[in-house]
Amino acid sequence: MHRKFWYGVLGIALVLSLGWGFNEYRQAENLRLSSNNQNQRAFRDLASHMDQLETSLAKGRVASTTNQKVLQLSQAGSNSEAAMKDLAQLPAEDTGLSYVGQFLNQVGEFSRNAAQKVANGTNLTSDEEKTLADVHDRLITTNRKVQDLLVRVDTENLAWTSPQSNVFQRLSFGKAQIAEASAEGQDVQPNSVRAGLDQLNASLQKLPPFSYTGEFATRSVAEPLGLPTQEVTKDKAQEVANDFLAKVGSPGVSLEFAGVSSGPMGGYLWKQGDISLTVSKRGGVVTEFWNQRSLQERTLTTDQAKSKALMTLTSLGWSLVPTSVEDYGGYIRLEVIDEKDKVRYYPDKIRLTVALDNGQITAYDATPYWAYHHPRKLSSKITADQARAKLQSSFQTKETGLAVIPVLGNREVLAYEFRGTYQGEEYLVYVNAENGLEEKIQRIIKTPRGEYLQ
Repeated sequence: MHRKFWYGVLGIALVLSLGWGFNEYRQAENLRLSSNNQNQRAFRDLASHMDQLETSLAKGRVASTTNQKVLQLSQAGSNSEAAMKDLAQLPAEDTGLSYVGQFLNQVGEFSRNAAQKVANGTNLTSDEEKTLADVHDRLITTNRKVQDLLVRVDTENLAWTSPQSNVFQRLSFGKAQIAEASAEGQDVQPNSVRAGLDQLNASLQKLPPFSYTGEFATRSVAEPLGLPTQEVTKDKAQEVANDFLAKVGSPGVSLEFAGVSSGPMGGYLWKQGDISLTVSKRGGVVTEFWNQRSLQERTLTTDQAKSKALMTLTSLGWSLVPTSVEDYGGYIRLEVIDEKDKVRYYPDKIRLTVALDNGQITAYDATPYWAYHHPRKLSSKITADQARAKLQSSFQTKETGLAVIPVLGNREVLAYEFRGTYQGEEYLVYVNAENGLEEKIQRIIKTPRGEYLQ
């Protein structure tokens, strides 16, 4: 009787453990399918916006009137920004899209600046027209490769990742083979969406840089304004890295030295498993961090995750304010900026990704902050009321404050930031605090995922 009792208990325990295991497997499979569907949706949106971007640039080259030139170049800028948001939803570590993102950012910024120049009554120079042609020709090739991938997704059911991708990634085979084939000009047919994007990224690396490098690149490349001047040793950099990991929730990680990056923001590279980070050689600060761990089932709201992230930043010594948050289901993307004496410094920002399973920071990019942060000597010469008088008469102001913003001509200006509504829509309007000129207008687009600026 006693033995039968224990057999029964063991049988029940076995059934329960099998049920628990099946439930865990089902949740993991649902999470994988959800992540895969999100990636596919983001890729389809990326393909759509890139197609619209190429069309707008084509029309911008053909346009002969000021109105049409401004319209098409402005639309190109908006399409580029939308494509960048789609790209941000794809797992960067997995797809290696650094050159694709850089390219889209340059296209958008050049288009917006060209549109503003034409709108101000100045024709594009011959060099700028040549750059526009170069940008468009390069975009045609890039867009064609993305559209070809989309066709294969629809006709061949092309997977997001190849079955061997995890093994290849760990052994560093997959990307290397694709990059090598692309560099040699071979026409290799990718076996997954991710492999195709890797191939596209590798092909862009071969191309010479544009003569146009962008507003921020020309301001920051020569000399990062925020990095401390003293250089640190590798041992000191490892101490900084370990302290950072302990505070973001990954203590005790045995980091391996992965080399030294070059350039103005160059530093010591450290890796271990899913974790990688960079500590600047000059100043010894963490400039970038990624934790590509698998995300578990969501347990936090957007506000809870944001609150946890801000607490982590405080433990790291930061006192920053959030300006935007976007909810992607399993994680949020958060931007925080410097604010002192009630003045917001928008160039001095840090970008974060925060997991919604436990509120842990899984990506951290402080490059903009260390590139642009410096003491400013800017002062207002007009009052907030005088600046408000420059606004459209029907604009209903909800919030007013001072902010430092970047503007054309590699400059920063102190401006009054007015958040308000006009005909039922919300806008941010910036009026120069020195001369009263309207410097910038941004429309606030509200979606279930968060607020977007357009």
